[in-house]
Amino acid sequence: MKILLLAILFISAWLLPANSDGASVIVNGQTAGPTPFIANVQLTANPPASVKSINFKITPKAGSVTRPVNVTNSIDYLRSRGYFNSQTGAILLPVFGLYANFTNTVTLAYTFTDNSVQMATVMISTSAFSTSCGYNTPTAVQARTGSTALSYDYMILKNTCGSYSPIIIDTDGQVRWVGTAGVTNLASGLFQNSIYIVNAAVIYRIEFDGTFTQLRNYSSDGVVDFHHNIDFGKRGILLGVDTAAQTEAVTWEVDGLGNILKTWNMADIITAAMTAGGDNASLFVKSSPNDWFHNNANTYKRSDDSLLVSSRENFVIALDYQTSAIKWILGDPNKHWHQFPSLVAYALTAGTNTLYPIGEHAISITQDDNLLLFDNGKSSLNHTPAGLDRFYSAPRKFQINTQSKVATELWNYQANQSFYSPFCASVYEDSPLNYLVDYAFLGNSAAMYTEVLGLDSVGNKIFHYHYPALGCDISWNAFPIHFEQMSFTTLAPPTAVSRKPHGAAGSFDIVLPVAGNAGVECRSGGTNGDYKIVATFAAPVTITSASVTPGSGGSASLSGSPVISGNNVTVNLTNVSNAQTIMLN
Repeated sequence: MKILLLAILFISAWLLPANSDGASVIVNGQTAGPTPFIANVQLTANPPASVKSINFKITPKAGSVTRPVNVTNSIDYLRSRGYFNSQTGAILLPVFGLYANFTNTVTLAYTFTDNSVQMATVMISTSAFSTSCGYNTPTAVQARTGSTALSYDYMILKNTCGSYSPIIIDTDGQVRWVGTAGVTNLASGLFQNSIYIVNAAVIYRIEFDGTFTQLRNYSSDGVVDFHHNIDFGKRGILLGVDTAAQTEAVTWEVDGLGNILKTWNMADIITAAMTAGGDNASLFVKSSPNDWFHNNANTYKRSDDSLLVSSRENFVIALDYQTSAIKWILGDPNKHWHQFPSLVAYALTAGTNTLYPIGEHAISITQDDNLLLFDNGKSSLNHTPAGLDRFYSAPRKFQINTQSKVATELWNYQANQSFYSPFCASVYEDSPLNYLVDYAFLGNSAAMYTEVLGLDSVGNKIFHYHYPALGCDISWNAFPIHFEQMSFTTLAPPTAVSRKPHGAAGSFDIVLPVAGNAGVECRSGGTNGDYKIVATFAAPVTITSASVTPGSGGSASLSGSPVISGNNVTVNLTNVSNAQTIMLN
């Protein structure tokens, strides 16, 4: 009997400091990185074991009120990346977020294991960054004001212009980082202090030091292409997937290594609901290449364990994360979907002074647990009736009352109804009421452009930049990022084994990997398919939850709660069927 087991393990832990009297770090030199925004500083620690962490801080240009790029790297992280030689003390420190074509002042702070600190300053001169996409020369409709009230100073522009995707700018409009994987795609996102981006059926992870990894090719998993956005999920990131059967109607959640955690097929989910409600689903749900759903964004709502999906053609739909049951639907009742009683049964009504979203993008959950989205105001392209056209676009925030089934608009930014971005575009909240708004597609074929602006918590516009565009290529979606407070830490990787008793000889372990290819458990689980997994961490841990994901067509479940003993966590599994790949989270 063969059981394949893959353990993916998440931890929080603390290690005690040691003494480092007389320790020091010296700067030996520097080399240019893969782009003008990255440089590598060579250091030597003496003694090698004396350093706990290294911080770099890049001084903003004169007159800027942006907070400096401020990044702390633990020595464990640098070691794990191959940037620290524990025998010689040699350290390679990647410094990112530099200004291009500029002499940057970078302050280094070395924290030693006795918590003492040593400071140093290095000057890093960079080359120019060349691009034909206009990122270097935005038109300042309103230059960054002197206000320091805005909660963010940096943002990711997700784009398909040129060979660098995505691009990070600061609120002065200065480019501060660009993608290095040579992949240009709209679908990118931030997760685990890295940039994830897809191309065809492949997902890549780009580190801010400029290195990148092809995590996985999903061609054998039925993927034809990925599309639109990469969003935050419950345990990983949410991807829009195209398959041979469905165009823009399948959502995946994958972890940081690219392992598939969960799948939602909107064709199956909506067909089941319509059939149960007595409607003919074939009149609404279509197969590929018909773009009947057009999923352009997903988000996870933790307060009620829901997956929210944006269907540009129809509505925003909320699903139970575990069961995929429909919870509610919010959308224009003048569209085709509202002709089916089975779907109307889930529909929310609009509260006082509330407009239904039309052709929305960039759904997210705000810090006060409400729904934020960019309301494009553009009707459906693939359904009849197509619904209303509003001919202006506006970010909107909704409070959803699931008891009364009412959606009430709490906030909007209509800008005198002067902007109409019928496709693409985004709005995200950073700290409460601090917004980043991206009008991705303005104008017409004679003159297209993109505008990006920031609003502080009292509604003041802090910056507003204008870029010539061709469709959604310059910034189809923009997301705040915090270069001013980044931290990279890691501990020794956990280990995992499958443990079974062998009579009087005692228990024997089979080692399981925590990443990459699955391990093989070749022993029987007995009548009930029982197995025991023991994970060992670098330090004592706290486990907030555990779950097991069976392979396709297989079965497996937890037997009781995980048992924690210091650094060890024991998880019992039961009903494990033969010849499958199992993921333990």
